[in-house]
Amino acid sequence: MKQLFDYLPVVVFFGLYFLSGRDIMLATWGIIAATSFQVVAGRLIWKRWHRLHLMVLAVTLVFGGLTLLLRDDVFIKWRPSIISFVLAAVLLGGHFLRERNLLQRLCEKLMISGFGRVVALGAAQWTRLNLAFVLYFIFLGALNLFIAYTFSTDFWVNFKLFGFTAIQMVFYVAVFLYFYRHISEEDRKQLFHQEKSAKESKKKDDDAVRDNQ
Repeated sequence: MKQLFDYLPVVVFFGLYFLSGRDIMLATWGIIAATSFQVVAGRLIWKRWHRLHLMVLAVTLVFGGLTLLLRDDVFIKWRPSIISFVLAAVLLGGHFLRERNLLQRLCEKLMISGFGRVVALGAAQWTRLNLAFVLYFIFLGALNLFIAYTFSTDFWVNFKLFGFTAIQMVFYVAVFLYFYRHISEEDRKQLFHQEKSAKESKKKDDDAVRDNQ
């Protein structure tokens, strides 16, 4: 649910853009409203302010507001690049300010919530992964600006929807393969065993339901 909730503003933006006959101003109103709702709803549901959502809201209000005030869609096109550059700067800064870089700490939290424990990875691997994410966000930000200034608004929206989604999928698959390659054989077996045990448990529950029907 949390992952789907994070994509709410983007879904609203694309939905309004295409349903309104490619009205970028209406889509901008929509993403401002959806991002504001995301921050408030996130606070009510999870009882805390999500810093990433707050950052995205600030960028959206500034660049979305300029788009609506000046009636110039170039400012809303800057929004994804600014967010990407900020994320790159945060990850890069987090690498130098702490013993465990920000990416490592975030991933370890995800591991605990998903696997119930932390899967060990060497410091050199975390450094490479952190640098890869920094370069990835810089690349996305630069590519977005190139598309925004080189092609039409309609092409920019379509490329942002399909092109950036494809790039994101390729990058995250590559990260997963790198991560899987560098964890210990014992961690691989335990993760596989957990997945297998969960499937077997589900199958037993299904069989028990059928037996009682």
